[in-house]
Amino acid sequence: MKFPAFSRRMTGVAVPVSALRSAKSFGIGEFLDLPALGEFCKAAGLDLIQILPVNDTGSQPSPYSALSACALHPVYISLESLPELSADKSSDSKDILAEIKKSKKELEAPRVDFYRVWQIKMEFLRRIYAAFQEKILKDPALDAWMAENLWIKPYALFSSLKEKNGGASWVAWKTLRKPKEADIEAAWNKKGGKAALGFFAWVQMRLEEQLRAAAELLEKQGVLLKGDLPIMMSEDSADVWAHPGIFTRGLRAGAPPDMYSLIGQNWGFPLYDWKAQSADGYAWWKTRLRRADLFYHAYRIDHVLGFFRIWAIPEEEKDGVLGYFKPAQDISRESLEEAGFDRGRIRWMSRPHVTGDCLRGVLGDAAQSVIEKLFTRLEGEDLYIFKDEASESVIWALGLPEAAAEALVGFYRDRLFIETKAGMFAPAWFRDNSQAWMSLEGEEKEKIAAIIDRYFKKSEEHWKTDGGALLRFMKESSSMLPCAEDLGVVPESVPGVLEGLGILGLRIPRWTRRYREAGEPFILPAEYPRLSVCAASVHDTSTLREWWETETGKEDFWKALGLPGEAPADYTTDTAEKVFAGLLEAESAIVMFQLQDFFALEESLRAASSAEERINVPGTIADTNWAYRMPQCLEEFDARGNLARRIAALVKKRKERKLP
Repeated sequence: MKFPAFSRRMTGVAVPVSALRSAKSFGIGEFLDLPALGEFCKAAGLDLIQILPVNDTGSQPSPYSALSACALHPVYISLESLPELSADKSSDSKDILAEIKKSKKELEAPRVDFYRVWQIKMEFLRRIYAAFQEKILKDPALDAWMAENLWIKPYALFSSLKEKNGGASWVAWKTLRKPKEADIEAAWNKKGGKAALGFFAWVQMRLEEQLRAAAELLEKQGVLLKGDLPIMMSEDSADVWAHPGIFTRGLRAGAPPDMYSLIGQNWGFPLYDWKAQSADGYAWWKTRLRRADLFYHAYRIDHVLGFFRIWAIPEEEKDGVLGYFKPAQDISRESLEEAGFDRGRIRWMSRPHVTGDCLRGVLGDAAQSVIEKLFTRLEGEDLYIFKDEASESVIWALGLPEAAAEALVGFYRDRLFIETKAGMFAPAWFRDNSQAWMSLEGEEKEKIAAIIDRYFKKSEEHWKTDGGALLRFMKESSSMLPCAEDLGVVPESVPGVLEGLGILGLRIPRWTRRYREAGEPFILPAEYPRLSVCAASVHDTSTLREWWETETGKEDFWKALGLPGEAPADYTTDTAEKVFAGLLEAESAIVMFQLQDFFALEESLRAASSAEERINVPGTIADTNWAYRMPQCLEEFDARGNLARRIAALVKKRKERKLP
């Protein structure tokens, strides 16, 4: 859907579809609930709604673990709106509708029970399909839709096989782990094949119809819809299963250590083989973008840094410490030798060396057994190096006491360089803390520092060229407005590339500071670049209210917004209004607030505890993650229009500010 040209600054609301609640929804928000939210946005003077990814993730509630880049999630379908039921007056339809209404009441709860909702909805979809199968399969509209959506056949077969294998990942299946196109066609053409697999095609066709209908209604209301495209795909997905040639195996994507995760992040996703993808003109990405273009006026490019370079972690490692940037200009063994380091010194810098005393002190009676399994002794010395088969996962699998295992993992991570392939190296993230670095003399340190500096400068050239080409291709492949999530360790070339392509970056005010200046002062919202989205909070952070109540920085933030006096201790409705007014002064083309942030403006909508309003806490496994639901049905939400009027008054001044 075409994004209109910017004529003024915009303001929007971010909310997961799952968090919506209406009189019609079935234990979770649904696509057809979006227009009701659009009515509120229209009254509040808001321009767009941003949602999280809505791809099929099976029973998993995290929207970033997709089983398909194109398939929508069945949990968001409105059962009662299916034409098979709404247009049929038979007793079978009436019975199914009655049971749907009964189940809906049973599923009504303060939070989303994702697995149960998914399970029950799938049961109803199966039942509806069985009741109308003959009519569905004879419908020429289904055949025409499948002809336009070539991804559906492999996705349907993958989904069917996954069910038959008890939900296990395809890598554990006994058959069809490496399907050819002929295998997929044969499964559809065999007797009963279309009847069995057609279920998944029918569900996807109906989901598309409902999301497109919602997006078109929003457009008529004057409200734009912004989607979210996760950069990576789960290994256990129809895409990796059916198109392994466009992915790189043996490495996993993640993020390097930072202030929020000292061991980095290992997302477990396979890397893209960009060379293979470029060979067919990025056909897979084009399909994905065309699919998104059916529904969205704008989209968030998740982890845009990954289009420049990804943090690649060997698949045998558990965390993100031993990752390295890929692609990058590797450091060759020859360049290290030319700098005066012989093979022994290079091994010392790239292979952790541990003394026998250290191992015996940490492992006690288990030392000898562990040494035999994991280490090679250097001849004539009580000094050991890890064997090639050693890894973080192998260490943890030994069943050692936690303190001993952590110490052993610490030894294993202790290196200045990581050997990425035979004779080629990358700087380790914690290289300056390594035993090898600290053992170097002054001149040696200068040589290594110069080599690493050249590594990053040469790599930056690659990142600028490669990232620019990929993002240019993405921008040119759809009429949507691309908005980049450019957080983390940002290569120097990224801001310039985004600006040159007219792609909006992201600014989260609490993290938008001058980190190289004393005291790390906040950057004023009025100083944000025009080509940016200012997001008061996002799904992976606390809300503004929870941040104010439980974290640090509000005093300096209050002053940065130009507000008088001391920052109030409590985040009252009046405090929230003042903070909102300050943020709406942002120079950014778009300012976004989570729906829960807006609730802080209306006493009747505020949760008893601000923690209840959080969507997700990264790096944790909890029933509360991805389970948030708005406290009232959309039909009765803001019945008197108090919240809408308050928001409209706040955004009025911003709506009048035209873009230069």
